[in-house]
Formats: sequence, structure tokens, C-alpha cells
Amino acid sequence: MRSLPIPTAMLLCLALHAAAEPPAKRLLPDAKETPRIQAWRNLHYGMFLHFGMTTFTGIERDPGNQPSTTYAPENPDPDQWVRVARDAGMKYAVLTSKHVSGHCLWDSKVTFRGKEFDYDVATSSNKTDVIRAFADACGKHGVLPGLYYCLIDYRNNPLPDDKQQANGLLPDDFFHLAKDQLTELSVKYPEIRYYWLDIPSAASAEQRAELYDMLRRRDPGLVVLFNYGMADQRKPDGLTVETSKGASWPTDILNSERETLHKPFNPEQSWQGSPYFLGYEHCDVIGEHWFWTSNDKARSTDKLFELYDETVNKAGGNLLLDVGPGRDGKLHDWQIEALMKLKAMIKAEIQ
Repeated sequence: MRSLPIPTAMLLCLALHAAAEPPAKRLLPDAKETPRIQAWRNLHYGMFLHFGMTTFTGIERDPGNQPSTTYAPENPDPDQWVRVARDAGMKYAVLTSKHVSGHCLWDSKVTFRGKEFDYDVATSSNKTDVIRAFADACGKHGVLPGLYYCLIDYRNNPLPDDKQQANGLLPDDFFHLAKDQLTELSVKYPEIRYYWLDIPSAASAEQRAELYDMLRRRDPGLVVLFNYGMADQRKPDGLTVETSKGASWPTDILNSERETLHKPFNPEQSWQGSPYFLGYEHCDVIGEHWFWTSNDKARSTDKLFELYDETVNKAGGNLLLDVGPGRDGKLHDWQIEALMKLKAMIKAEIQ
């Protein structure tokens, strides 16, 4: 096993030791609106960036069975991504640090199954630390940075079907991998202000609570979302923690995916008899696919504005609009043009 460089090894060791100590009482989302959630709600509009192994395999639910060298961007350019987000009027951006393939956009040094984790950019065809470049670009252009992290990956924790996923219990070794990598991300990239954790139903309620608590104890100002994007938000009561049956609890944000809320969101939520104040986010795509494909194209400006209007103006939430950088590591002209047309329509409606 390779030795870790100092001080990275020392920082990570201390962080993992601290995370392993059981807290007396778990942290929970805020009972009322606080500056932390108020600042997040004031962002209104952000860019979702799906980029990684799937960009090169073309398989959204990538099984993670391709060699790491399959990931081979010519020149990943997070500065361009974030600059476009800023110019489009977006206030935050969320990048896929690890999707379902299990391939990481940073050089993960954690130990997994007896050796250093090795399915990442360090063993790929382009060793750029995309997370560092992204965080630096966000700081440069005044865009709040967030990271997506998936609580399953088909390489290291294969799930044969959705039924097993719904049972909600990550195997011990994989759960420790998730804890160690999320700790590593928070240590290496302290600029990150928002963690977007996908497929939370694969974890137990206690595992979710431990991850939420761990992240917020390291940085109390973080906002943490457990994705509940497959919810039926069209129910009479709208999108609530109670109707989710705890699938995403604890979370600072309730969210929808592909299907907007169609009504104002009530941030005053309750769970098991206690009050909480949560934000709302809708995530959607600029075209048809989350990741870049060669035949994708933008939806009409009217349709994209409808997403913005229903989410931000009518529901009172944030819109996280996805664009996928191409295999060259850049956003393409058709994506940029669509974003600028949408910006013009938003501006015209405000005036």
C-alpha cells in the first residue's frame, strides 16, 4: 500500500478519527429559517454538471466495468464551465464527484478493501484533479461550489435490482468507503458549501443520519441534500417529508426531478412530530440526457423558462439545470447558446 504524502495523510487521519467518534446527539436540519438556509434559498438558479466515466462510455447507469483509462478528456476545463454558469446568471454549481460507475474526479487516497482506492483520475488517461480545478474556478468567478456524490456505485457495491436498493442498508465496507471519501472531500476541498447525495434509499436511516451529522460537524455551515427526486410531488399535500416516508431524511432540502412541483413549496415541514425549515430544489436537464451525448440538443427556450418560472417564481425554490461537458472537457456552443437565450428571457420577464 502506498504511503500518503504529508500533510494530506495527517489531515485525513485526524479527520477520519474525529468522524469515527460517535456524537452524543445527531445534528438535524434547522427547526426554523437560519442564515445558512436563507443564503441557499437566495441562490435561486444553479448549474448541474454531469461529467465523468459515463461521458466516455455513453451508459448513464454505468456498471463500472471499464478500465480507468476509458476516462480520457482532452482538456477538462472547469473554468469554462463555471464562467458560463456565471454569465448565464447562475449563482451556484454542483459537479458529479462520483457517479454510479464509481470513478472519482479526484485522486482518492482512502483505503478500501485493503488497498488504496484506485478507480479515479490518478489511474485514468487524464490525471487532472477536476474537483480542485472546479473549486478554484468557483472561487474565481463568484459561484458557490457543490458536489454530487452517489451512495451506490455498481463497481464496488453492485445492487441487482431496485428492490434491494429499497431495503436500505449499505454493506459495512462500502459505507466506510462513502464516509471516508466524503471526509476526504471535505478536508481537501473546504470551499465546497453544498453536498448533493444521491440514491439515499440504498442506505439505512441510521447510515444517512451518520453521514449528515459527519458532514455538518466538520462544517456547520454546509447545506446537505439527500436526493428525493423520484417523489410524486403532485400529491395533494405537495412535496413533504412525511409523504417521503423518510426516504431522504435527514436533509436540508427537499427536491424534485424532471417533474416540477406545480404549486408553492411550504418550507415549514415536520418529521415525527418535530418542526423543520427546509429549502426546495428542482433539478432538470437542458436537453434530454444528464451526461453529454453526441445527438443531444437543447429544449426550447420557452420550455426552459417554464422550468425556471415554475420552480423559482411559483414554487419559491431553486432550479438546478443540468449541462454535460463533452469528451473534450468543454461545454459546447449549443448548450451555451441555450443558456444565454434563457437568461435573456428571464431578464425580460423581470423588467
